Amino acid sequence: MLLLEGIRYMKKGILKLSIVLVLALVLFFFAGDKGFTVAKMQGYKALKVFAHIKSREFISEFNMYETEHFIIKYTDNNEDVVRDLAEIFEKSYRIEGIHYGFYPKDKTIVFIYDDHQSMWDYQQSVKGQAVMGLYNLGIIHILSPKAYLNGIQLYSRDYETGGPILHEYAHRVIDDKSGGNIELWLTEGLALYEEYDVDGMEWAEGFSYERYYTAQEIRNGFMELDEIQSYRQSFDIVRGLIEWNGRESIIRMLDELKSGNTFDEAFLKIYGVDLNEYIDLGAWKKET
Repeated sequence: MLLLEGIRYMKKGILKLSIVLVLALVLFFFAGDKGFTVAKMQGYKALKVFAHIKSREFISEFNMYETEHFIIKYTDNNEDVVRDLAEIFEKSYRIEGIHYGFYPKDKTIVFIYDDHQSMWDYQQSVKGQAVMGLYNLGIIHILSPKAYLNGIQLYSRDYETGGPILHEYAHRVIDDKSGGNIELWLTEGLALYEEYDVDGMEWAEGFSYERYYTAQEIRNGFMELDEIQSYRQSFDIVRGLIEWNGRESIIRMLDELKSGNTFDEAFLKIYGVDLNEYIDLGAWKKET
């Protein structure tokens, strides 16, 4: 047993070392903004591989339910709801496939947690936060509907439209489409737009701005801003881009990002305006 643990530890160490070497080599051979962008993308890709290997390890608390496109880890407490959740995931797979013309070939790994404490134990990055879901390094983590529905039947429309599944799966698609080369405000804005477009759920509907966050604030300090406004502003920016330029413009920008272009380069190429100016002065601020 100790030998097996030692082998596992050694394999993890080798993989982590490989990630560092990949980053070092890319940084050595590339210079400039695009070089650093490519380096970050390659490092992120390596980290996702490590996360997927780790997620496939046996964890006694979790059972496994597998569908055509998902591998779902769940506890005994959620035995009676896992099939219904799987159906919602498969529906999200079809919807986002139509919207982005992208159907991941590898199965998406999902963890379902009994309560917030369980999620925090496994996902330290959200400890203390009352989140319903999280997408991290290619893996989706969601809170069981039993933790917050208070007796509402899982089959009700309330869970499907108000739960985290579509939102988190949209992150998975956007992540793959951009090669991980995406800013946080945009991926959140796009995921919120999917909720709005598919289910009519609008984040902070009727929100009134006292002032707008600047491009500097929203691009470089998104997580430090007030959550309601930062998410709402991201949603409004994305809605303007899609409703005035078409969803195809977003897809083309994601393709540009995946090719290794910087965020500013990709935005300028697709929309013909400077991204910072668009955020600070753009037409998205007008009533739609």
